Amino acid sequence: MQPFRFARRSPARRLLGAGLLAFGLMLAPGLAVAQGLRLAQAPAAEPAQPSASPSANRSMRVPPAMWQQPRQQRAIVPAPDENRFVPDEVLFELAPNAEADTVLRRYGATLIARQRFDLAGVTIIRAKLEAGRDLRAVLTQMADDTSIAGAQPNFLFDLQQDSSAPKPAVEGPSTASSDAADQPPMPSLKLGESTTAGRGTGMVRRVLPPQYVVDKLRLAEARRLALGRGIRVGMIDSGVDMEHPEISGSILGYLDAVDGLATPHAHGTSMATAIVAHGELQGIAPAARLLVARAFGGTQATSANGKSFQIVTSLEWLVQQRAKIVNLSFAGPQDRLLSRTLAGAKERGVIAVAAAGNGGSRSAPLYPGADPSVIAVTATDADDRVFVDANRGSYIAVAAPGVDVLSAEPAGRYAFTSGTSIAAAHVSGLIALLVEKQPELDADSARRILGETAADLGSKGRDPTFGAGRIDLVGALSRVLPVATARP
Repeated sequence: MQPFRFARRSPARRLLGAGLLAFGLMLAPGLAVAQGLRLAQAPAAEPAQPSASPSANRSMRVPPAMWQQPRQQRAIVPAPDENRFVPDEVLFELAPNAEADTVLRRYGATLIARQRFDLAGVTIIRAKLEAGRDLRAVLTQMADDTSIAGAQPNFLFDLQQDSSAPKPAVEGPSTASSDAADQPPMPSLKLGESTTAGRGTGMVRRVLPPQYVVDKLRLAEARRLALGRGIRVGMIDSGVDMEHPEISGSILGYLDAVDGLATPHAHGTSMATAIVAHGELQGIAPAARLLVARAFGGTQATSANGKSFQIVTSLEWLVQQRAKIVNLSFAGPQDRLLSRTLAGAKERGVIAVAAAGNGGSRSAPLYPGADPSVIAVTATDADDRVFVDANRGSYIAVAAPGVDVLSAEPAGRYAFTSGTSIAAAHVSGLIALLVEKQPELDADSARRILGETAADLGSKGRDPTFGAGRIDLVGALSRVLPVATARP
């Protein structure tokens, strides 16, 4: 703005005129972006989703249409050392008036699926590249193709299990991309192998090791205040054993986005148990109702992995099923499509909780934990020490028990599990308790309550290891209950 001070001189007037012209040209891209913000809201003709957030409809939160983004953002080309993606698949959105068949032929690709994702405001084509096509080369070419609105790999996210032992049934699951090779085998208990004691009802009670989580989180006291009654908690995970006594009757809905087989898996069953267990174990919110979306496939003996397309499909379904909380106990690379979908879910009042990741103290941020639309959770043990393989970073919101946690797995078994995955599930359960008492709770309010009531660990105040500290169920509930109820 300095040229305006010299406007009295004739040469300066000429400079001023040129400056104003340049300033106007500088504004032009901004006007295009503003147009994009409005265009991104074009699907407003569809029924609006209710949101608990008072600012949910602010237009500045809506990203510009993908086809109006700068050329360098049109396609996401993985770095040379990045290999967490399906090598022969590409996800892309067409620009207006572009023909799918023409674009597919241009890149030697075959249509796998075409699906509308309302949360992200995009229609995505999932295509398979013909043999010999290099994905990075295709994405680089798509970056210059005006027929393409946006393109990226079909990224891979992992739920890992220790497969080093010969018998997977004698170990518990490692979680959220854990480097399980360094973990000692965890014991597993089968119902029939446990000492039993008769109940008055004629049922048989299995004697299991104590859950330190119960005392650490003052679960008995919290249960006098809330049980998560009727709250819908969504899970995007591997398969769940719906017949396991710990979670039987708690599954409200199930989507299999992998192969339709609904194969039970240790990881998914363990996360469900942490949230709603009501048998021999105590879940955080035993009266909550689970909506399970299976987006991760794999056998009990191998790692389960999920792809961007299945994960986003699952999240879309969970929001359609009115899940208020969504648990994301997995980790992987940054994913633009998933990030846009999470932002859309948050706009609709959904509270997403994610594992911080088990990459270790020197790991780069893992996603979706590091995404700003989620509440990232790290794991601590019975003595409030951080899980050795947990990620560190400013994105970590809070900590929760996640080391040697007793949980359930398929076929009536129980196992000890460690990782930020089960820590995140504990936080999802806590938020279900909060929502029972304050149904309009949104993600930002939940994050604030968790942080302000957490037990500070490590360095004073927030830190990259523990976030705000370990969750306090009773303290958090006191923020959403009437004073007379919260302080009996």
